[in-house]
This record gives sequence, structure tokens and C-alpha cells, in this order.
Amino acid sequence: MNSARINNFDLIRLVAALQVLVYHGLTHFSLNSIYQEKIKAVISYFPGVPIFFTISGFLIYKSIERNNHDLKRYFKNRLIRIFPALFVCLVFTIVLLFLSKELTVSDFFSSSFWIWILAQLSIFQFYKMPSLASWGVGHPNGSLWSISVELQYYFFLPLLFLSVFRWRRTKLIQNLTFIVLGLLSVVYASFQKTVIIESEIAGNIMGVMLFNYLYFFCIGILIYINFEFLSKFLKNKGLLWLGLFITYMLVFRNWLGLFDNIYEVSVYGVAGATLLALATISLTYTLPSLSNKLLRGNDISYGIYIYHMPIFNYLIHQQREISWQKLFLICAIVICVAYLSWRFIEKKMLQFKL
Repeated sequence: MNSARINNFDLIRLVAALQVLVYHGLTHFSLNSIYQEKIKAVISYFPGVPIFFTISGFLIYKSIERNNHDLKRYFKNRLIRIFPALFVCLVFTIVLLFLSKELTVSDFFSSSFWIWILAQLSIFQFYKMPSLASWGVGHPNGSLWSISVELQYYFFLPLLFLSVFRWRRTKLIQNLTFIVLGLLSVVYASFQKTVIIESEIAGNIMGVMLFNYLYFFCIGILIYINFEFLSKFLKNKGLLWLGLFITYMLVFRNWLGLFDNIYEVSVYGVAGATLLALATISLTYTLPSLSNKLLRGNDISYGIYIYHMPIFNYLIHQQREISWQKLFLICAIVICVAYLSWRFIEKKMLQFKL
């Protein structure tokens, strides 16, 4: 294997996807256990989506930097990774909706159904059919909001390279650009949270605009741009950075109560997000062959992320109250579905990457 590709990105993404899986399981199912909220509180320290955004910031910027002269290749590779599995997941979701009797044949002739289909296969995955609000938690696959954000990021980077970086792309210009963009993102996200929007659709669109979350990506990008310098502080020091992040959360979140979570748009929230990003990249390059040894090249994180909520919704529609054993079984089913998606859809489609 190429030494440049020996890293733990697949493993870290898997851990992030499992965090989302378990957190949503504990959030949406009722276990009637005193430990349910306690476990949720612990794993909320390591939110999966900001980890995904950090990794995307790091890796996708690396990709566009290498392929900015060939945007066709860049877009083809990005879309091949996202849409084939997303399409199959949509079909899978429709089947579950039919089994739950939430969809009928007549729905195929309704405009709202086809608007929903088009939304799921574009960048508006957050859109939901009003008639499906009673299924599960109220959205067939609410987790896909982050796919909308990711896709916006994929389109945003080429615009930067065609405008700001078209003539000069020194390290100083890149650093200044993403520091400014990150700060503007924080300001926008802070402002957006104070705006009251009566229209649900407009509110949803505002809520998933890239600028709400761009600072997560910018942190990953800045780590990549300065990785030659930062690597001596990050490589093989994953446990140290993880310890620093946990200590920060315990002191500033739990003890002093200065912020609630990594998503909070405040000095303390952004500082926590930065430490989490540094810990993420550091762990990626600590024992870098660990991912390949454990996963053998199998990358099931995307499958876990996109399939878990349709499965949860189908089961919640039948019975919300479950046991711990059943929750473990449900999570195991999600992992099996994710593996099948990787083995028969995602992996095969990756052969067409340029």
C-alpha cells in the first residue's frame, strides 16, 4: 500500500458513524433505563457529524488542490461516492414506507411524492413529504441533512479555486482566506440562530446552508494546509490530543458550564471544535496501519450513516419501547446492511473513479 494512504481515516469515520448510530438509537427509542441519558451524555462529547466535516475539510481540499485543473474528475469522483448508495437507500426507504403502509400506489401519482424523490437525489435531502410526518420520528431519513451540507462544500471549493485562488495560491493567502471564511461562518451561524422564520421550508433551508457549518470544514482545511508544520505535533500523539480534548470538555463544559456542546457557536464551542479536529487528525496518523489491519479496506461508515434512520423509523413505527438487547440487535442489523451496501454498491462504483 502507498505509504501516503496508510492512515486511519476509514476507522475514524467508522467511529463517528457508530457515535451517530448509538446516539440516535438512545435518543429515539425508549429503553426505560437510568443509564440511557447518562450514556447519551458521554458519547455526545464526540459528535460524529463535526468529525465527518473536519475529515471532509482535510481530504476534499487535498483532492481539489490536486485536481483543480480537472474539475470533471473532481466532480465525478465526489458524486460516485455519494449518489449510488444514496439512490439505493432511497429505494430501501420507499420499500419500508410501503411495508409500514405509509405509502400507497396512489402516492406515485402525487406531485409531493416526486418532489420528495427529486429532493433526495439532489441537494435538498432535508425536505420531507408532509404526509410522512407520522412515520417514526417524523422524517424518513433526517440524518441526510448533513449530505446537503457536504454537497454544498463540494461545489464551494471549485468556486474558490476559480476565483480567489485563480492567480495566486500561496500558503499565506490560503490561510488568510480560510481564517476569514471560518470567522464569517461563525458570525453567520450565530446570527442565523437568532432569526425567527415562520416558513418551515425556509427555516430548513437556512438551517442546512453551508455557511452554518463552514467553520468545521475550515478547521480541517487549515490543518491540511499547515500539515507539514503541524505533523510533528500530531503524528503518533493521538492519545495526547484526545486527552486534551476530554480535559477541555470536562473543565469548560461540565465543571464551569461555559458551553453546552461542540455545535454551540461561541468562543468555547469553537475552541472545543478545534481541539476535536486536532484530536481527529492526530488519531488518524497515530498507529496509521491500524485501520487497514482492523477493517481490511472495508469502509462501511457511509452506509451506517445513511441507512440507520430508515431502519429506526420502521421499527419505531411499530414499537418505540425496546430493551437493550433489542437495541444492540437493531444496531447490528444496521451494520450488516451497511456492509452489504459497501460490498455490492459502493465498492463496485468506486471502480469508476478517475
